[in-house]
Amino acid sequence: MERTIEQQLAAGDRVLSWTVGVSMEPLLHARKSTVVLEPPKGTLKRGDVVLYRRPAGEYVLHRIVKVLDGAYRIRGDNCYRSEKVPAGWVIGVMTGFYRDERDTYTSCDSPAYRKYVKTVPLRYTALWLRAFPGRVYRKLQRTVNRKRGEGI
Repeated sequence: MERTIEQQLAAGDRVLSWTVGVSMEPLLHARKSTVVLEPPKGTLKRGDVVLYRRPAGEYVLHRIVKVLDGAYRIRGDNCYRSEKVPAGWVIGVMTGFYRDERDTYTSCDSPAYRKYVKTVPLRYTALWLRAFPGRVYRKLQRTVNRKRGEGI
């Protein structure tokens, strides 16, 4: 019987997994990057990339942007919205990755990775600014449609 990622991590095993989706770009690419996950040890901190499981069952790999009391504010590197995640949902932490099907391993402790992490807040700001005109446009459209009685 094959064990789930959650079961492997709960047993203390290291897990290698492909990524799916674009939320962690440009660091990780869908179905091309492989992440190395380990069970969380000690207190997680801002900048850590964690794997958590939502109540509906889907696994999500995103970065901690703020540590809260008993929870984390988490967001993908390619996302401008964050999510509050209870600490109990976190099942693993990324300790390294293989980028784009390459054999070269990058540790989350490496200087190159730490340098990337320092640029993440700027990336969030750029994403928010790029998305702003579209959000304003959609809000105006909803307002106009409501006044016309068209609904959403």
